[in-house]
Amino acid sequence: MKNIRGYGLWLFLLAFSLTACSEGQIPSSPQISAPAIGVEVTKDSCPSIEAQTDMQISWTNNDTVDHVLWIEHRDGQGVVTEFGGTDVIQPGTTFSIVSLTPGEYTYYCSKDRTAFGSILITP
Repeated sequence: MKNIRGYGLWLFLLAFSLTACSEGQIPSSPQISAPAIGVEVTKDSCPSIEAQTDMQISWTNNDTVDHVLWIEHRDGQGVVTEFGGTDVIQPGTTFSIVSLTPGEYTYYCSKDRTAFGSILITP
């Protein structure tokens, strides 16, 4: 069952990435709809957040350099069961997700994965 949810998150993030970065189009910042949480990414800052299922989470790059956003969920044995994200969040742009399943996630906002935060999703 967990693998199905992992694939669902991965497919959602992949579909979002493909629609946001279609050839010949300039990606625009997605609209933030309530209920939502906005997170600002700057330098090595990836603040930890708490949200509820079906709540939109949006990360905005308020730095002068590109950042990544990579989300992972591990099971009790430390095996990654859900993952996804984006390779680049350019300065001034936003990346959003909705509908993470309840649990604790780690997200990375630096290419070398030294900057990270946690996401706690409750029902």
